[in-house]
Amino acid sequence: MKNEIYGIKFRKLRKQQHLSLKKVAEGITSRQTLGNWELGKGEMDFTKVLLLLRKIHVQPIDFLENSVSEYLRQITSEISGMYVNDQTDSLHQYAQHALNVSHDNVKDKIVFFRACVACNYLLDSTGNDLMNKSDKLRLNSYFNKIQNEDENWHYEDVYFFGNTQSVLTARKIYELAYSLSYYAKEHSTQNKEWTTAVLNTLINALFVLIKKDIGLAQKLDSILSENLKQISDGYSFEKIRFNFMHSLIEYIFTKDNAKILRQFDFLQFENLANLESGFRTAYKQVERIYFG
Repeated sequence: MKNEIYGIKFRKLRKQQHLSLKKVAEGITSRQTLGNWELGKGEMDFTKVLLLLRKIHVQPIDFLENSVSEYLRQITSEISGMYVNDQTDSLHQYAQHALNVSHDNVKDKIVFFRACVACNYLLDSTGNDLMNKSDKLRLNSYFNKIQNEDENWHYEDVYFFGNTQSVLTARKIYELAYSLSYYAKEHSTQNKEWTTAVLNTLINALFVLIKKDIGLAQKLDSILSENLKQISDGYSFEKIRFNFMHSLIEYIFTKDNAKILRQFDFLQFENLANLESGFRTAYKQVERIYFG
């Protein structure tokens, strides 16, 4: 694990427990290697990280998610800002530059992550796809390791999937959503940040599928409908989002928008202006795709 945020986080947790480098590293790695990793100057094998976490009595899921969540948000905040403010020229320049940098740093996952996210937002806002065949093969290769169960789903993978769906094929989106849904169900946790990220990523996947392949959208809709029955009311925001996506699918087949309009009225009554605005934009996109 090379990402410097991990080592820095581990150092903070170790010091909180007043444990020395020598004591924690013993039997796992050298004191110098651990010290370098904590300062962001070296790498640490993932299996050794798990052993080190056991030494300081920290659960891997909490360490990984809390370590990278803010870091990932920082990476994407500038990109999403340009997207929200409709700064398409700036977004195009940013995405092209990020892609060029990723081509020169093929082993740097974070650089590639930033490029994919920028291209994802650009494609969604303009329809302009900058990623070439090699870029997409590289992206698919990253997800294939998780999809084939060679690796587990971690927070950064969920976040990456949620922010690259526009540049993936409909089939790939469905397969990854199915994999993530199954993994989350088999590895249930009380960690709210993880559950929220998973639910929103799956709901985003549902909306992208609605625009790309309504048949696959129906399949994912059915899966999520069953899964959400097991989710507490503490995730009411996510349930509102899912219900709206479900209504969009019904609207496509029935051309009856009464249920959607009632949801707009509900959001107005509850003063959820931002959510209502997002839903109206989604509704207009679906109208344009299916009804011209």
